[in-house]
Amino acid sequence: MTIALGLWFAFGVGVADYHGGFITKRATALATVATALVAGSAVMAALLVFVVDSTVSGGDLLLGACSGSFIGFALASLYHGMSASSAAVVAPIAATLASLVPFVWGLATGGSLPALGVVGAVIAFAGLALSTVSPELGDRVRVGVVWGLISGLCFGASLTFLGETAESSGLWPALVQRCTAFAALAVAATVQRQPVFVPVQLRSRAAFSGALGASAIAAFTVGAQRGSLAEIAAITALAPTITAVMSTVFDDHVMRWWQVLGAIICAAGVAVIGVA
Repeated sequence: MTIALGLWFAFGVGVADYHGGFITKRATALATVATALVAGSAVMAALLVFVVDSTVSGGDLLLGACSGSFIGFALASLYHGMSASSAAVVAPIAATLASLVPFVWGLATGGSLPALGVVGAVIAFAGLALSTVSPELGDRVRVGVVWGLISGLCFGASLTFLGETAESSGLWPALVQRCTAFAALAVAATVQRQPVFVPVQLRSRAAFSGALGASAIAAFTVGAQRGSLAEIAAITALAPTITAVMSTVFDDHVMRWWQVLGAIICAAGVAVIGVA
């Protein structure tokens, strides 16, 4: 079950990030994420009411709020970096750190992952590192690396907080995460005198991105609560591969042979985790 939920997280985040990057080229990163979070909050509330039976816990709600204080800026950094550089550079770096931080934390705090699973995680992370090499981007590689590092660290902290919530709390922490993130970004956009929402013609696409992202976060939350945080964190490494492939297919971005190889290696690593 954990593997299936992790795969859905990777797919949902990968597709949502592609659309988020597309919108950010036409609007600000803060507005893109804030608009998506409105739809994401609605989807999370619906899942909470109709899908998951849970009880409220003050400590878990606080963890959800801490998670939300990081994830909004993680997404904004990711989308800005993708717009300024390339998804092929930014997304893998962000995903590597986003996976590595909760992965290490999960193992350090008593989480279980068989030795073969650890090998699979190392393979997946190695594939991600290989897929970031894009010499044709020149100076934009450095820009992408910087924003990827910022995004990845924020993502990693956010997912770690969310993964520490109790199973009994269900999706309540995830709902608080979405709402907290929106509030933080709305304040940031207002202070910088930027629009809080994207233009009307982009809102349906932003809403789709937000809804898909929320379903992915719901899958991660349930998987981490009921399984191994380290295991599901390693599986999430597939997300940037999906984003990069979509950028190549739909936006004519070039993926070099070693980047394709890196994506294959990453998928192989996740397969090894599944076997373990």
